[in-house]
Amino acid sequence: MRLLPDSPLARLVLVFLGGMTLTSVVILWAQMPEREALAFRISAGRAAHRLADYVKLADQLPAANRDRLAEVASTRGVRMRLLSGPSHSAVPEPGSDAAVFRDILRETLARDWPLTVSAGPAEDIPPEPGQTQPQDGFDFAVEARLSDGSWVALGMQDPRRIAHWPKRTIANLLIVMGVLAVLSFVVVRWVTRPLYRLADAAETLGRNINRPALPETGPREVRRAARAFNVMQERLSRYIRNRTGILTALSHDLKTPITRLRLRAEMLEQPEVRDKFVRDLAELEHMVHSTLSFMRGLDDREPLRSIDVMALTAALQADAEELGRNVQVLGKPLEPFFGKPEGLKRCLQNLLDNALRYGRDVELVIEDDAQVLTLYVRDRGPGIPQQDLERVFEPFYRLEASRNPSTGGSGLGLSIARNLAQSMGGGVMLRNRAGGGLEAKLTLPRIKPPPVVASGAQPRVEPWSASAPNGRRT
Repeated sequence: MRLLPDSPLARLVLVFLGGMTLTSVVILWAQMPEREALAFRISAGRAAHRLADYVKLADQLPAANRDRLAEVASTRGVRMRLLSGPSHSAVPEPGSDAAVFRDILRETLARDWPLTVSAGPAEDIPPEPGQTQPQDGFDFAVEARLSDGSWVALGMQDPRRIAHWPKRTIANLLIVMGVLAVLSFVVVRWVTRPLYRLADAAETLGRNINRPALPETGPREVRRAARAFNVMQERLSRYIRNRTGILTALSHDLKTPITRLRLRAEMLEQPEVRDKFVRDLAELEHMVHSTLSFMRGLDDREPLRSIDVMALTAALQADAEELGRNVQVLGKPLEPFFGKPEGLKRCLQNLLDNALRYGRDVELVIEDDAQVLTLYVRDRGPGIPQQDLERVFEPFYRLEASRNPSTGGSGLGLSIARNLAQSMGGGVMLRNRAGGGLEAKLTLPRIKPPPVVASGAQPRVEPWSASAPNGRRT
């Protein structure tokens, strides 16, 4: 299971937001003890002032009137009892809530009264006026010795004056996180956009080595990467042009001496020797033509246009019927395909020639959707050994042992087909069929055509006819 998204933009934004969330949680966690201490001190101060007033008032009243004071205190939420002595003499630990409450109470009394105190949390405190729900808070109790030696016990509960969770602080943090999330998305996208442009350029380079150079704009590192990519592209393009030019010129120059040798061979008097020379020269000429065709596929600069795939397959079917071979076309495309018309035709023709040469019951199946156009060329024949399904795409590689050696072939047809498919961003794969035979799968990603500039103009759809050049594999 993948835990992180694939996109660097999403990963950076996720890390940034995760860092901000963790920081906010740590800040809240660090503030909670201080917030609880502040809430207690507020309530302790309120309770200390009220209880100190009752202690002073009970000390000033005669003993006979203190019961009446207790009744009045009960109506105001203060518990009051008269004692003959303290009920406990425990000394609160330094720093505890009871110790804090004792210090506040002594400061409020402004006199060193003998007293014992206790303080702790309280729940279900009756709601104050204007509220409907019980609250939680703190319970305070004090026992003080009066001037006449008697003791009075006082207690009260005070609701929490500061909520457990700082809602305003959390709201402010969420606002800050939201603003920073938007800014981080904008900044990270701005930083990673050159990576996307570089990735798109690298992907396009596989389809078109002569694509326009990558703009060398942006920060220094981005300009450096774009410049390095452009230099690499220019070197690759120059290397391919030089190699293609040399091999094409060599293959073209070989045609003249081959023609002369053919004419001289025809002048030989011995029929057996003449036939062998003519056969060898024909094979050599066939290899020269195949090499020229292969090099043209490597240096393909054909522009992209809209193609009527149904008309193209019908033309290929008609060409096969003219030669007495049957090809069945199944399925149909959803819409025209934007690609290289001659390249697609040569690719399909080579796959069909391969199937017609070595198999029977040839089918051309069309499957189409919004993303990929898939074409299958299927036949019933001997197939290809499993270990050689990829090797047959190598230039000049032939399976003389597995297929009929009398049919010939230069071993370039499948190489040309795959090169042409890759020039359009697709690919060709082979697999053996159950029951015998071979299936060639041609996948071509659908590319959106450029917008039409002229108002109301329609994109050109490449026409096809049965009389068009078939471009069969040599």
